[in-house]
Amino acid sequence: MLMGNLFLDPQTGLGNFFGLLKAATSGAFGIKGTIITLDLTELLADETHDKKTVDSCIRALAGLIRAEIARDDYRRIAAFRIGDGEFVMVLPEKTQAEAENLATEIGILFREKASWHSVPNAEIRTGTATYGEYGKNGASVSTILKAAYLALADCRYAEFPMHLPIWAEKLIDHMVERVYETLDLLDEAFNLALNDEISGLPNYRAAELFLEQMLEEYRRYGEPCSLLLIDGDNLKQYNLLGYQRGNRMIRELADLLKNGLRHSDRVARWLSGDEFLVFLQNADRHFALQVGERLRAAVEEGSKDWPFPVTISVGVASCPEDGVTAEELLAKAEEANYAAKQRGKNQVCEAKGCYNGRVQK
Repeated sequence: MLMGNLFLDPQTGLGNFFGLLKAATSGAFGIKGTIITLDLTELLADETHDKKTVDSCIRALAGLIRAEIARDDYRRIAAFRIGDGEFVMVLPEKTQAEAENLATEIGILFREKASWHSVPNAEIRTGTATYGEYGKNGASVSTILKAAYLALADCRYAEFPMHLPIWAEKLIDHMVERVYETLDLLDEAFNLALNDEISGLPNYRAAELFLEQMLEEYRRYGEPCSLLLIDGDNLKQYNLLGYQRGNRMIRELADLLKNGLRHSDRVARWLSGDEFLVFLQNADRHFALQVGERLRAAVEEGSKDWPFPVTISVGVASCPEDGVTAEELLAKAEEANYAAKQRGKNQVCEAKGCYNGRVQK
């Protein structure tokens, strides 16, 4: 499914504020524990650092948080980015002392990471707050939110009293419940709008978003990226078996493509029934040609026992060589795919030649 992004921060891969609401609503945090806040707002506000440097520090902090979550004794920790420079870690069943020790450890490691990104003496402000037993079904959402913002206040201000009457906490719970119901409806609508029912892949609308996101990464960080336009060869013969069998073939072809990619790569169904787009981040032309050949071979091998074995033609376009806009890359990928068709199909082509184990002149 494409969605889930509704509850995730795209820059760090951690949950966002909506993700925090979702987890709190589900009772995932138990009935007691401690919350840590990590605050980078001073670093973000420092105009001596460019955006690329700041983004690197944000991703470095997120990486440290994910590493802590992966440790056996911290597996129940959940982490969220709730603002530009604001992170929250929820530690069910952990004490204030344990939380403070973890916050100190992350702060030390972050200073080391930040120095690698030419940000010496970078600091993160940390704060902690406990959430206590509220009921046998777990801490309420208002309790979790109050603890999160108390911890955030703790790392910013010397004194920040915050006492809510019971009616106010009940009101927050009611409002959050309505917000979460709305998020569920939005999640469902987003999935219907951006996912292809037949292949199980993101559809062409999602593909356009993926392409823009990939190019935005190039513009921000200067890392190369590539696009593969994949078109099935002679798939119309499946119409002889009926549309249901044709749809099944599309799903099986989509699975072969998806399974042949890195975790960071994406594949979407494109405009016609047997067209797909593959998005390769941080991938130059040489790497993209190798991926295209791997997919071509995987489809040829994986479909050999199908009623009609199929092959694919792959067109490769790379940024920045072939363009830096969506229109330029799509045009080059279509041109390369057409070349693969013209040269006998079952090939991987770029504008300069085709690749079937090697680039042909």
